[in-house]
Amino acid sequence: MFSRLRCSVDQCSRLVAHGETTCYLHSSNRESTLERVAALVSDGQRHHDLILTDGVLRNRMFSRASLATCSFARCIFCDVDFSEAKLNACFFDFCLFERCRFIGANARFSVFAGSSLLDCDFTDTLLLHANFMGSDIRNCDFSSSDLYYSNFSSSYLSHVLFVDCNLKNADFRFTERSSVSFRYSNYEEACFMQR
Repeated sequence: MFSRLRCSVDQCSRLVAHGETTCYLHSSNRESTLERVAALVSDGQRHHDLILTDGVLRNRMFSRASLATCSFARCIFCDVDFSEAKLNACFFDFCLFERCRFIGANARFSVFAGSSLLDCDFTDTLLLHANFMGSDIRNCDFSSSDLYYSNFSSSYLSHVLFVDCNLKNADFRFTERSSVSFRYSNYEEACFMQR
């Protein structure tokens, strides 16, 4: 699992950014730190334990990225392509995703809790045991995806497609849903009511 080292700046509790002694926000050269981590993510090699929190990544090609146990908490991703990426136990909690693509990705055991996902495409994605708890999800497409044991509880879902998905044991309790389609999915095997 990624390092829990804290930023060397007094009274800062953020995690140290990859290759730094401070967090990203206290880095002496944020652009260099951002580019170093982005280069690793996009190089197609398997990486683990990368940390970049509070960063802003726009117009990036992270397709075929292979990441395990990495933390990108509180980052902003705009127009980022994660298609066919392998994201195993990665943390994207409290992030903003705008117009991002995860088509054909494998994001097992990954955390998107508390995030905002706007106009994103998750079609044909493997999201086993993924955590979207408390997320704001609007105009997104999860069609043809495997969402086995994924957690969407306490989320706001608006204009979201779950067409032809595996929803076995997926948790939708306490969600607020507007214009959500579960067509051709096994929604009867998901949890919508408090037990």
